Amino acid sequence: MPQTWRVVSLLCAVTCVGYLVRADVAVAQERMVPALGLTMTAMGAITAWGFQLAYTVFQVPGGLVGERIGVRRALMLALIGCSVASLATGVLPESPAAAVPALWITRVLLGISQGAIFPVAAMAVMMHVPPDQRVRATSLYISTSVLGAALAPLIMAPTMEAFGWRAVFVVSGVIGAATAVVWWTLMPPRAHDLVMASTTSMADSRRELVRLFANPSLRRLSLAYLLHSAVWFVFMFWFFRYLVDGRGFTVLASGVWASLPSISGFVCAPLIGIAADRLGRRVGAGRARRLVAMSCLLAAAAFVGVGAVLPNAVLAILALSVASACINGAEGPFFVTATALGAASPGPAAGLLNLMGNLGGVLSIWLVPHMAAAWGWIATLVFWSAACVIAALLWLTVQVERDPAAVA
Repeated sequence: MPQTWRVVSLLCAVTCVGYLVRADVAVAQERMVPALGLTMTAMGAITAWGFQLAYTVFQVPGGLVGERIGVRRALMLALIGCSVASLATGVLPESPAAAVPALWITRVLLGISQGAIFPVAAMAVMMHVPPDQRVRATSLYISTSVLGAALAPLIMAPTMEAFGWRAVFVVSGVIGAATAVVWWTLMPPRAHDLVMASTTSMADSRRELVRLFANPSLRRLSLAYLLHSAVWFVFMFWFFRYLVDGRGFTVLASGVWASLPSISGFVCAPLIGIAADRLGRRVGAGRARRLVAMSCLLAAAAFVGVGAVLPNAVLAILALSVASACINGAEGPFFVTATALGAASPGPAAGLLNLMGNLGGVLSIWLVPHMAAAWGWIATLVFWSAACVIAALLWLTVQVERDPAAVA
C-alpha cells in the first residue's frame, strides 16, 4: 500500500474507534440512567458539560500537542486516554451519590483524550496527502468516524441487553486499547513530523494562535461549522432517543434503525469528497469546496424538514438518514479549508474549527431534551433544519478564492 494511503487507513481506524467509544453512552444511558437514579435531562447535562465541553476546550491545545510531540505519539496517547475513560465508566460505584461525580470525571477525561484526534488527523493529511486528494482523504477518515457511530448501537445494544450497561464501556475500553497498539505499531514517525515536533516553540505557537484568531475567514468558517455540527450532534446523541420516544421503537429496534444515519454518512461522504476534488480541478479547489459544502448543507436542511413531518416512521428515518449523509459530506470541505487558511499551523487551525463545532455540540446536546419536552420532536427538528441554512449562507463570507491549497 502506498505510504499516503497507509496513513489515511490508520487515521480511519483511529477516528472510527474514537467515535465508537464516545457513542457508546447514547446506548448505555437507556439502562445506566435509571440505575444511577438520574433523568435523561441530567444525563444530557453531564454529557454536554462533562464530555462535550472538555472535548471542545481541548481542541486547540490538542492541535498544539500534535505539533509539539508529533502525530504518532499524540494519537497513541489520545487512544490510551479514551480506553482508560471507558473502562473507568464501566466500574462506576453502585451508590448514585458516588457514581454521578465519578461519571462526570470519566466523561471529562474522555473529552480531553479525544480533543487531539481530529486536529492531529487534519495535520497528518496536510503532511502526507497531495493537495488534490485532501478532501477525499479527509472525507474518508471522517466517514469512518461515522462508521464507528453506526457500529456503536449495533454492537452495544445487544451487549447491553445480554450483559448489562457496564459491559458496554468495558468492550469500548478494550477496543480502544487494541487500536492504540495497532496505531503505534504501524504508523512510523516521519522526518518532517519529527522536525515540526522538535522546532515548534511555545512562543511560535502563541504567535500563530493570535494570527489564526485574527483571520476573519477562519472565524466565519468556524461559526458555520458550529451550526453544522450542532445539527450533526442531534443525530449523534439524540437520534436513538428520538426513535424510542418520538417514533415508538423498542430499544433493540432502535439499535438497528439508529445506525442508518451513520451508515449513510459512511457511504456518501467519500463519494462527495471525490466529487469535490474533481470539481476543484475545473473551478479551483477553494470554490469547489464552497459549492459542495453549501449544496450539502442546503440539502440537509430540506431532508431534515421533510423527515420531521413525514407520518410514516420508516420514510422519516430514510429522509433523516439522507440529511445525515449530506451533513457528513460537508465535513471534508470544512476541514481542508480550515487547514488551508491556517497552512503554517494546520493542527491548531483544525482545532479552532473543531472547537467551534463542538461548542455547537455542547449547545445542541443540552438544548435538545429541553426543546423536545417543550415543543415536541417535529418543531425541534425544524429548528435545526434552519440552522443548516444559516451555515450554508455563511460560506459566502469565506474568502476561499485566496485559499493557498488551491495552488499548493
